[in-house]
Amino acid sequence: MSAITLEACITPSRSAVKPLAATKGSKPKRQLKGDPDLPDYVAPEPKTNMDRREWDRMSSRMEGFHSYFRLAFKQLFELSDGSFEKRGLSVRDFMGVAEDFHEHLGFHHGIEERHIFPVLAKRMPQFAVEHQEEHNAIHEGMDKLQALIAKYRADPSSYSPDEFRANLASWGPTLFYHLNEEVESLKPDVLRRYWTLDEVRKLPM
Repeated sequence: MSAITLEACITPSRSAVKPLAATKGSKPKRQLKGDPDLPDYVAPEPKTNMDRREWDRMSSRMEGFHSYFRLAFKQLFELSDGSFEKRGLSVRDFMGVAEDFHEHLGFHHGIEERHIFPVLAKRMPQFAVEHQEEHNAIHEGMDKLQALIAKYRADPSSYSPDEFRANLASWGPTLFYHLNEEVESLKPDVLRRYWTLDEVRKLPM
């Protein structure tokens, strides 16, 4: 069994997640307080339960999607030691599970990049820089995962738990960091620094 642990795959570390603020051409992450670049206007606190639901809508819906990806990634890792055979799956069957995860995550990111990020990025630089860079780093790992899927389907006897888990470990921490940070960027206290309630109601999600 591979010596790589699930904890190592899902726990961001200084070495696993590139400090995006130091990336050439990017801007430091904005803080909620004490940042002179933030808009002067801050939307009022929600006064009714309906208003609170509207402010919470984007982060809540995104967390729903992201919870699925966390669980799917963990299942993929846990089964990759070969225990998928105990569930009656062949290597090719397990590659189907991996491909489903790959396709769903890629589809989700595609929707974000085409329909959500461009709108939010007009006022929220984290969606123009940080979260897009996180996507790019994740996609590099996903491309290599797709290559492994093709390799193992062509020759099931070549399947290697160590090789498969090494791939997941190479981008899993960035994925989990991103899944958390993107939701944080959509929390009401952040949105209120950039949008009014009426505007939030019209944001795509």
